Amino acid sequence: MEKSLFRAFIFSLLLFFGINFIIYLMSYSLGGLFYTEIDRISIHPTHGVFLLLYPSRYFPWELIFNSIDVGLTEFTVFFIGGFVSFIVAAILAGLMGGDIRNSFGGWILTCISYISMHIAILVIDDYNLTYLTPGNLINGIVLVIITGVANMLIFGGLVILIAHLKGKE
Repeated sequence: MEKSLFRAFIFSLLLFFGINFIIYLMSYSLGGLFYTEIDRISIHPTHGVFLLLYPSRYFPWELIFNSIDVGLTEFTVFFIGGFVSFIVAAILAGLMGGDIRNSFGGWILTCISYISMHIAILVIDDYNLTYLTPGNLINGIVLVIITGVANMLIFGGLVILIAHLKGKE
């Protein structure tokens, strides 16, 4: 199979969303909150997409610490799943890119995509802003950009490592 920047981008983005979707379904079903969330999504349709992007709102260490501190199984699954989705998507980007440049470029495009989608959802429906910050829209956008760039660089290191190891084969 041919490796390229486009494959690294598409596969890592789809896997990121796919894992977040599965984790979202599992965690809210475990807690019995699934129908409450369905009602919330019916009122605010952008909230469903927002929840698929929700792990990107956190730094990696916040996901780990929140999973330990929360104490409820459903939210532990949610936060650990968010961390795992970043790791798996970064590994896939490293494998699908072919070389370090294409792999990291695909990962950067994935991160820019979820940052842009997050900002668009905040602009379209400010209901989701209450899940990010008690501040205004500008504070929410700045938070999304800062955490998105941090995740891009932190997990980008994993992408580079995987691409480098794959290139040595």
